[in-house]
Amino acid sequence: MSKKALLLVNHRSRKGKEQFKIAVDSLHELDFELVIIPSKKAEEIPEIITEYASKIDLVIIGGGDGTLNLAVDSLVTHNLPLGIIPMGTANDLARTLGLPLGIKEACQVIAQNYLNYIDLGWVNDKHFFNVASLGLSVKITQQLTKEIKLPLGKSYIDYLPDGVLYSI
Repeated sequence: MSKKALLLVNHRSRKGKEQFKIAVDSLHELDFELVIIPSKKAEEIPEIITEYASKIDLVIIGGGDGTLNLAVDSLVTHNLPLGIIPMGTANDLARTLGLPLGIKEACQVIAQNYLNYIDLGWVNDKHFFNVASLGLSVKITQQLTKEIKLPLGKSYIDYLPDGVLYSI
């Protein structure tokens, strides 16, 4: 029996546009019935989830940590499971959860239907995954644009032997 999933891919994420077709093909091969709603802005994700919540079994998001954080409140409100297809710059949440970073491999994990509950943070009436920032870090994040992030990419991420991810 196929599962009905809302697939939301942030086409502005680092890999979103070019790897969208790979994700769709992989999920179809794994017997998912997909509801694919194109959005012009990632900020539309919460409303899209709310609109389709009663018609789906889960939400699959292709994007990075920012895209996932846009969806979290709607997922909690509608008690929907989340499948993650890492398509961002660093994919910190996917790495923290030990998810594969390859598109096809991530889709296979979603198809296994294993639910893993994780803790969420709550600050300023907003849920969040992984980290919350304040002070200078927030100012830097607010100034980041696609044009600034693009040349930096993964070359500014170091993996230390203890398995901790540090980004500069």
